Amino acid sequence: MERWYPPDLAAKSDDQIADELVAEAVRDQLGAFGGIGQTSDVADMTPLERKVFRAVGKAHVALGIPIFTHNAYGTGPTVTPDQGLVQLDVLEAVEVDPTTVAIGHACCLDDETASVLKRIAARGAFVGFDRVTGGRVDDPQKVRTILAFLDGGYANRLLISADYIGVRSPERPGYGNPITVFAPLLRAAGVDDTTIDMVLRDNSRRFLTYTPKV
Repeated sequence: MERWYPPDLAAKSDDQIADELVAEAVRDQLGAFGGIGQTSDVADMTPLERKVFRAVGKAHVALGIPIFTHNAYGTGPTVTPDQGLVQLDVLEAVEVDPTTVAIGHACCLDDETASVLKRIAARGAFVGFDRVTGGRVDDPQKVRTILAFLDGGYANRLLISADYIGVRSPERPGYGNPITVFAPLLRAAGVDDTTIDMVLRDNSRRFLTYTPKV
């Protein structure tokens, strides 16, 4: 988000930023851009953040590597529910293929109907439930939201991980939480093992697999 940007970024064009991102990604053999974020506690992305999103999108088009976004849903009601769609709009405007985008922190959006998340998935993007044992929304509500999302037919667009690891304990062992804690909750709610396996393994493989252009 903007508060972490280098001071000279505001004076650069999105094409200049994109060129630097391409050079860095090639030099360091990066496998993804992320998490490309927006400021917390404001309703919309700042103009500079939109420029950086455009730059990342252009760098992606040049390279093919996938994009993870950081969404500010976890900060509360100030952030509008459509921000995941706004992020996708900005990226698609520079010809990013939405199937190469994961909208992050979707699990922190307080909407059990998953209405916005279904609209994101309908456009081909992945929806990231990446704080599955912590964050603004508790686990039972996350499960209900996922059930609504799956009922919409979007199991192949769901990603689950543990960006927020919270307090470690034998019951919540950090980054193992999606498998050891959250998957059993989905199973208890009626999600079958085939779907759980697809979400935890196959979807991640599809999202992260790409053909380098450079």
